[in-house]
Amino acid sequence: MRESLSFFVNSYWSSGDMKPTSPPMCLLIHDLEVRSSGSSGRDLLERLDDFCLDLLETENPLEFALFLQGSEPNQRRVLEELLEWTALDNDFLLIALVALAPELERAANRLSWGRPSDDTVSEVLTQATVALQWTHELVEGERVDFVLSQALSKTRSEQRRMARHNVPTIPIPDEFDEADSNEPFFAVSKELLAWAVLRRVLTSDESLIIQRTRGDEASLQLIAEETGETYEAIKKRRNRAERKLRQHLFAQDSAQ
Repeated sequence: MRESLSFFVNSYWSSGDMKPTSPPMCLLIHDLEVRSSGSSGRDLLERLDDFCLDLLETENPLEFALFLQGSEPNQRRVLEELLEWTALDNDFLLIALVALAPELERAANRLSWGRPSDDTVSEVLTQATVALQWTHELVEGERVDFVLSQALSKTRSEQRRMARHNVPTIPIPDEFDEADSNEPFFAVSKELLAWAVLRRVLTSDESLIIQRTRGDEASLQLIAEETGETYEAIKKRRNRAERKLRQHLFAQDSAQ
């Protein structure tokens, strides 16, 4: 019987040769490096080729995975194709996790104010692994985004659950436990914020707070520390600014 995919990922943290004190995603790279050597590496390349994947002129599975970390359209296309088959082969799953490692590490950093614990990294990887079981049901172009969003949201939910049960893990940003807002959502873009400043709907400072926390993924706590203001003060300033922008946009739509 094939071992569960979640166990497959968490085995990195319990293995005798791979200690949790190693740099977060290096454990995955180390294992793939071992599997990429000798006859096992050649066999894995042949299996990848059997699924008609473009190996992009790479010479071993580790090189292939590291190359897929790039953001060029061709690299992303091949990664999307690989994710169609990760539910069938744990080695393909490992390649996908290494390819996604930089983005998964950014998710772990975002969930822990830049200081992710081993628990957080392990949870992000586990949730990404679970999501990879379902990517074969999605169309190309949706798979990578699905895995990343699931890893982020499911890990955040687990952090909330552990915090409620008084299990110490890492500090949880205050906004993680806010109730979902009933305010209508609108997409934040630099162009929209620049337009709002030009129309004097927002001040430059208000625009910057929204851009950094909604677009650049900075936390309210980080901005509070940088400015010397309290977390609650920064939070209220952003809420007021977003409310003004929503009201202005709503008034414009109603007038048309």
